[in-house]
Amino acid sequence: MKHKAILYSDFNCPFCYALEERLVGLRLAPSVEWRGVQHAPQMPVPMQLANLGFAQSIEREVVMVKDLMPEIDIAFPIGKPNTLKAIQYSIAASRHEPLLGLVFRHTLAREFWVNGEDISDEAFIKTVAHQFQFDSLRVDSAAESEADRWQREWQHLGTGSVPTLVRDDGEILMGLQPVEVLKAFFGE
Repeated sequence: MKHKAILYSDFNCPFCYALEERLVGLRLAPSVEWRGVQHAPQMPVPMQLANLGFAQSIEREVVMVKDLMPEIDIAFPIGKPNTLKAIQYSIAASRHEPLLGLVFRHTLAREFWVNGEDISDEAFIKTVAHQFQFDSLRVDSAAESEADRWQREWQHLGTGSVPTLVRDDGEILMGLQPVEVLKAFFGE
């Protein structure tokens, strides 16, 4: 039996970025409903340079991701952005055009994790949206409400962790998992 799952993910988490790349590579992304959440809502807008301790923490996370998934294209960012606007714009894009919205979201993640762009910057998000001909893309109250609902649902799970996959039968899987574990989780 093939399962579907909800993925609670934050753009500024390297493990989330890597898991989403792995799900795409395994062609499991169509079985996943993405729900963007903020595991660190206190991150500033605009993104600020990380102090030495925080920079070392980010570096450790990226090195761990590279150890778990050497094939991933990922760089060491100079800080971590607040991701609320990126989440809200991703919701709006997916409502407008689901498949293109998915590619838009993946592009935002790559812009941060590969190119170091500040995805808390609404002007930058709109530049990316323009690449997808989403020139009229706006965050409305429905996108804001959906982002709030997803945040509350994730907090209610009580894991405090991203990425978190919740399968359609309630089974939970956290973190960046190996290919075999993901295939088994989805019934592949």
